[in-house]
Amino acid sequence: MRIAALIALAAGALIPATLAPAASAEVEDITISAWGNSEMPVACDYVGANCSVMARMFGSDYALPATVTINGRELSSPERLDYPDRQRSAIRGTWRPPAKGTYTIVATQGSSTKTLVVEITGDAQLGSGSAGLLPSGSS
Repeated sequence: MRIAALIALAAGALIPATLAPAASAEVEDITISAWGNSEMPVACDYVGANCSVMARMFGSDYALPATVTINGRELSSPERLDYPDRQRSAIRGTWRPPAKGTYTIVATQGSSTKTLVVEITGDAQLGSGSAGLLPSGSS
């Protein structure tokens, strides 16, 4: 009798866990831009550019913690923006590419991840005029 009661108790504890809805939070996209001399957004593709990085998230669990990293380092001074009426949030911050090369920006919220690869090809304050953005398409 005790074994049957323990089995029933264990089964009762497992059923709610398996029927619980999955968390619904997803990284929508990552954008990056820099401001040119004409106050128009330009590609963030040169060393020392003052780049604005933004990752947008959505879903009923939009408020879950989220991170943005560049080559494994967290975005410095990230600002969190929440829009409860739209079930959306965003993280934005600034980044100055320290050298030419390839940089991988990763935004993560829960189990959702998006990646954006950025090529820094221009010298400091000169820029290259190229697009500079190569979306990786991974999620």
